[in-house]
Amino acid sequence: MSALLKQLHAMSINKVQPPDELLALYNWIEENGFIEEYNDGFLYGRISHDWEYTPDITFTASYQESIHHWFDLPTVTEEIASRLVIFASSGMDGSMLGLWLDDDKQVRFVHLGSGSGSMLCCIIADNARDFLSLLAIGYAEVGDVYDFSLPPAELGDKPKLNTLFLDWLKREFYITRPRNASLIVKRPAEIGSKIAKDPFCQWCNKQFKNT
Repeated sequence: MSALLKQLHAMSINKVQPPDELLALYNWIEENGFIEEYNDGFLYGRISHDWEYTPDITFTASYQESIHHWFDLPTVTEEIASRLVIFASSGMDGSMLGLWLDDDKQVRFVHLGSGSGSMLCCIIADNARDFLSLLAIGYAEVGDVYDFSLPPAELGDKPKLNTLFLDWLKREFYITRPRNASLIVKRPAEIGSKIAKDPFCQWCNKQFKNT
């Protein structure tokens, strides 16, 4: 087990099990030396040492212990702790990525916008293969995408694609880079939306302090 993954397991007290494809990604990150340790004691992994490579995602367990702040709660509830684990930051605004156990006990990949920048709050991938495919597209910041039917170039992004990562995806999982994420992010929703059809957004609404 990679050191990065060990920290994630140590921080989470729930029963959400990371999918095998995510474990493989963590091992690939460690094998390539794409991990740094800061003064806070946490490890931070990316798909490249070059921060210009897209997407802007950093794999770390450092956000897990403060997840109650996102829900505006004094402490994390049993419901949240048993179904949600934060495994990455998304972008520079404090947005997060998590593994969420849905009502059918299936692990989904979710985005929790910072609220001060991104408002995206929804399932961004139904499974690990879809999540890896989403990473391959090259959106600069997933939380800033306003139309997932558009490729990065049509959103004003100029993706700097990581061929090492893309080659690994193709070799390991036969995953090729999709043009857009229209078949991956199916029900985009914003934090607190009362009309959201996305089950994760609906679940989050029930957890907020004042709802």
